[in-house]
Amino acid sequence: MVYEKAFAKLNLALEVGKEIDGYHQVQNLMIPIDLYDELFFQRSEEDAIECDISIENNICFKAIQLFKEYFHISSGVTITLNKKIPIMAGLAGGSTDAAATLRGLNRLFEVHATQEELYSLACQLGSDVPFFLNVQAAMCTGRGEIVQPIDLNFQNVSFLIIKPNFGLSTKEVYEHYTYDGISKSVTIQKLIDALRNKDFDLIDEYIFNDLEDTALKLKPELDALFHRIDALSYIPHISGSGPSIFILNAKSIDLENIKALDDTLALYLVHTL
Repeated sequence: MVYEKAFAKLNLALEVGKEIDGYHQVQNLMIPIDLYDELFFQRSEEDAIECDISIENNICFKAIQLFKEYFHISSGVTITLNKKIPIMAGLAGGSTDAAATLRGLNRLFEVHATQEELYSLACQLGSDVPFFLNVQAAMCTGRGEIVQPIDLNFQNVSFLIIKPNFGLSTKEVYEHYTYDGISKSVTIQKLIDALRNKDFDLIDEYIFNDLEDTALKLKPELDALFHRIDALSYIPHISGSGPSIFILNAKSIDLENIKALDDTLALYLVHTL
């Protein structure tokens, strides 16, 4: 049996630009966190995914088919997927599972795929999937598939993730987004400098997400929660297309104050890797 961890991510900077050939161009600074799904791989007669929750159109099936077709593998695989990353949360749970599937199959079937081959397959699965082939902070550009690792020296920094009891469709958020035409490259560089210096005040100032306003407009209940958190003197941020809200430096947070906002909220205390 082969075991893989699939780590979630947070977006610390997400600039969404023009749409080209059906995809928005991005500058996306992502960091991996220690919230993860678990995947167990073993050979079997047929391909199967056993999961503790129901997930329609699981991307891991597509990853299995793509991998087996490319490497001409006829035998089957069963993946046992233990979901810990909430779905439709802006944390890329599906993308990281897909990347972990490619890594796991590479080990299970001992095909010794190169990083270039895994990257090529990852690009076919989704824009965020290439980022998750390695566990490292990176700037992702193009439609997200061009991954440039960044050494931030930003390990073991705490965040509180607040997940409401509803999801948001990434596709819907992008469809309602309007590009503002403003380049944020200078802000991104300032954020990278602040991250390297662990200057939490500046980090909070420079974190941004072009999809945040769209997500808040699409979900009035998310907008209400966002501003109630802000009223507690915490600085909330949206990860990806939402609806997960995160707060930097979670050690300073009174969790009871957050829980009192809504007893259906799921709270995750996480750290950077």
